[in-house]
Amino acid sequence: MKQSGPVVVTLVMLACLAGFSRLRIATDGVEEFRARSKQAVDGLPLQVGDWEGKRHELDPAARDLLKPNAEATLLYHNRHSNLEAYLAVVQVHDCRHMIGHTPAVCYPGNGWAIVSQTQRTWCVGEFDIPGIEYQVERPNAQGQKQAWTIQNFYIFPDGRFGATGAELNQAAADYRRLAYGAAQIQVVTATSMPEAVRQEIWRDLVSSKKSLEMIRTLRSGIPQ
Repeated sequence: MKQSGPVVVTLVMLACLAGFSRLRIATDGVEEFRARSKQAVDGLPLQVGDWEGKRHELDPAARDLLKPNAEATLLYHNRHSNLEAYLAVVQVHDCRHMIGHTPAVCYPGNGWAIVSQTQRTWCVGEFDIPGIEYQVERPNAQGQKQAWTIQNFYIFPDGRFGATGAELNQAAADYRRLAYGAAQIQVVTATSMPEAVRQEIWRDLVSSKKSLEMIRTLRSGIPQ
């Protein structure tokens, strides 16, 4: 037993080293992925067909919470239909930072009441993307009702899409995915807008060439 002791210890150490070597996937290529992602998000155009966009600053409280690697908040106006739509994208270093920014938490925290939430699947380019559509309301300063529809989904760096906070928690618990973070995309429109028009907005803005390039980049972080 005394003679075999050093051999056993050596084998255990080798097993531990082999285990630690597998953790390298948590950092390999992360900085390059973040740089590609930021370039893709920053590359979203302000002019898309009849839509003209303006960049808005991310709310300082949201920035402190999210600690984003990349973000864009774009308010688009259609010069022909006079319609408006927000396209908001944020990618974080750590999925855990996004838990407090899920619509179910963020909007009630800012005075909005969630009237309904519905599971959706949106066709975007070659992707069928699962998400959740929220309808929220609150009175404005004049006491009139404001009503928005928020269409929300998440992009994970292993190629998956998601819709819930539970999926963010699941990603954060996986050492292979934690350092690559996650991305969130929201499309915000007036609830009074017809559904057919909302689908046109997805086709024009979310399915645009640059937006599809961004989605492909955000879902391709972890080496296969």
